Amino acid sequence: MADLPAQQERASMSVGSGTPDERRDIQLAIEHWQRNTWGPDCIPLLDTFDFAPLRERGGHWFLICGNHSIESAVFVGYGAGFAQLLGLAREPVTDLPCIEQVPVPYRAMFSAGYNRAGSASSPVTLDGTFRFEKRVELYRAVFMPIMLQPNWSKQLIFGSFNRRELGAV
Repeated sequence: MADLPAQQERASMSVGSGTPDERRDIQLAIEHWQRNTWGPDCIPLLDTFDFAPLRERGGHWFLICGNHSIESAVFVGYGAGFAQLLGLAREPVTDLPCIEQVPVPYRAMFSAGYNRAGSASSPVTLDGTFRFEKRVELYRAVFMPIMLQPNWSKQLIFGSFNRRELGAV
């Protein structure tokens, strides 16, 4: 987490911390990704990945497509909960980089997750705190690769993000 800005701090949160919705969204995303792989430490293929349950559930999931730089990656899909949480349009805006659509305080975390997932063969989980002037938020996120085609320069990152405000400090 060394590449995250000073307003973010790594939190040592136990598996049982946070709200049930936070844990459930992240865990459901990981389980869905794992169901779509063909074995341990394997990346699921786009051709066989089942997106139907995601569309039905709404939730805090997102799907980003781009090259090895998040500055040119775009949202190609996301759940209603994710859109509401970040103040995004109901449908993804695909002609504007996703990082420009993410509120500034969360950009470094999204960039780190995207970059790490691009070279991972398993889920990349991030959790911690964001400190804003007089308030603190806990966050949880997971970023997971989906293989488009072996020779393509584009990558697809599937994930989930949730946060909750702890209140004033």
